[in-house]
Amino acid sequence: MGKRQEIAIGIALQTQALKICPIHNQLYCDDEESTDDANMARAFAVAVELVHQHQPYAEEFRHDPHELTDLLSQTIGAAPASCPGCASQRYSVKEEAGAPAAGAAAPA
Repeated sequence: MGKRQEIAIGIALQTQALKICPIHNQLYCDDEESTDDANMARAFAVAVELVHQHQPYAEEFRHDPHELTDLLSQTIGAAPASCPGCASQRYSVKEEAGAPAAGAAAPA
């Protein structure tokens, strides 16, 4: 992962546009969160402010906040809607729940 991507992920995490699963340590975008639009707006505002006011960010993105907001949008858009690890566990539990219990007679 490059420095630019790290910056975009850091902003997304700081503004809660992205989250990290505490169990699986995976990035995801919580679609169930009702403040999604507010978090995205906050992420873009932080990105623009960083490029305008902080020299290392300005140099990294050539003083163009659109480069960072575009990368931020791509990064958030590419994230899964929920933690992939949690989703696969839910799927496994559903499969197990549908399987016959050990020692149970199979239907005739």
